Amino acid sequence: MVKVNYNEVRDEMRVGDVIAFSGNSVFSKLIKSVTHSDISHVGTILSSSFVQGISLVQVIESTSIRKGKAGVVFNRMSKHLREYDGEIFWLPLKEVMRKQFDVGRFVNFLFAQQGKKYDMPQALGSVIDFIPDNREDLDKLFCSELVTAGFEISGLVSDINASEQTPKDVIEFDLYDNIYQLV
Repeated sequence: MVKVNYNEVRDEMRVGDVIAFSGNSVFSKLIKSVTHSDISHVGTILSSSFVQGISLVQVIESTSIRKGKAGVVFNRMSKHLREYDGEIFWLPLKEVMRKQFDVGRFVNFLFAQQGKKYDMPQALGSVIDFIPDNREDLDKLFCSELVTAGFEISGLVSDINASEQTPKDVIEFDLYDNIYQLV
């Protein structure tokens, strides 16, 4: 894993790239412990644009902890880097994956999810393997379910139950060039 300065790579970040988080909160530590992973949360880049010569990177994610507003939200990547208690990683999609990636379907699907509530029961069900598998249900969403459903609708993954995917599962998809720690 390579450490990179966000300001030096943000112009390279593209729609569909995954942003992975390794948080220090009690809930994050629990997720990492149960999934045997260093990753507790994932989101994906939904837009990257230039405004007055500055790249603005927007991440869409479904979070349970957001100052009174849990669920699917947009956040600026720079805000995460300033405020997040933990480490943040960038997983750019492989170029070969971009050739089969339907960006329009991905973006339209994810925009339509904005404001949906966080799905705590399914999030817990995805990490606890001794209970029956979750039935796929996208009425409410947890982080890795949101990203996986977007990947499925865009053609990057197929025949997968998005409601059973953990953050660890998302970062283990064979879709990325590398993992970069953002500093």
